[in-house]
Amino acid sequence: MSNRTNFITAAALTVASAFVTPLIAAPSGGGAISEPQPRQKVNPEQSYKDGIEALQSGEYKLAEKKFGEVLSVAGDHPEANYYMGLVKVAREKEKSAVRYFKKAIKERDNFVEAREQLAIVYTGLEKPEDAEEQLAALREIKEACTEDTCDKEFVERTERAIANVEAALSGASEVSGLQPIAPVYAQLNYGESASADVRYGEAIRLINQSRYDEAITALNVAQGMVGPNPDILNYLGYSHRKLGLFDKAQAYYSTALKIDPDHLGANEYLGELYLEVGELDKAREQLATLDRICEFGCAEREDLARLIEIKDSTRTAAVD
Repeated sequence: MSNRTNFITAAALTVASAFVTPLIAAPSGGGAISEPQPRQKVNPEQSYKDGIEALQSGEYKLAEKKFGEVLSVAGDHPEANYYMGLVKVAREKEKSAVRYFKKAIKERDNFVEAREQLAIVYTGLEKPEDAEEQLAALREIKEACTEDTCDKEFVERTERAIANVEAALSGASEVSGLQPIAPVYAQLNYGESASADVRYGEAIRLINQSRYDEAITALNVAQGMVGPNPDILNYLGYSHRKLGLFDKAQAYYSTALKIDPDHLGANEYLGELYLEVGELDKAREQLATLDRICEFGCAEREDLARLIEIKDSTRTAAVD
């Protein structure tokens, strides 16, 4: 393994350790994040935790397997893609790493650590033009920051990433100053001890205040800590739906239901999305699912049924 690979991997170990956070079981949709009840063989949240532990202990083949399990269920998860990229680098599969870093960036444009590592990999692959493209993107991210959108930590992380990429492009054998920093998102400023449950609770508070962009940031931090969790994915879907981003919202709901098909909130909110985009029959299918799940009734079923009744009444009135 090259010195360059060892250096990148050392950073990955501390990045990973920042995200091992225990969860407190709670009812879905409020308070703490609930433990998922997956029906498939893979529990992506457990696999994510196992992958991080394997990465920390240098068991890269096992880490590769575990993050692969996560991505088989939640292929868009930014941190899982980022970690898989780091594992590929550690296993001297730099060309394969490119795919995962690019996917992480696609899902989160301001993922500065993914852009940094991608640029450094490109320099090793003798693709300086591609590395320069990532460097330009990092500079744009920094220039776009204001006091309202980026805190001091995020700016410092971005500046450090820029310096590291510049050093790599200059041909430095070791990129001095490359720090083992965790990919957290700095629009919300929490202390290092804040748990995923704290960030999740903050997201719910922001959603209740209709501050959906900020809620998405908090939810992204939480899912970066614990991996794909249906409660987090459900509220990511809800927040994106409220912003009119229906395709993105549907993708989050679908992933939540892939993990937990009986998730009440995701089934209800997916039905509401169908109503908003005019797919009444699909909304009724979601209601039928809730009828099956809620044998003795539940609020989610009643809320969706009420909205479908209102939509039916509106359509009937329009025809008359």
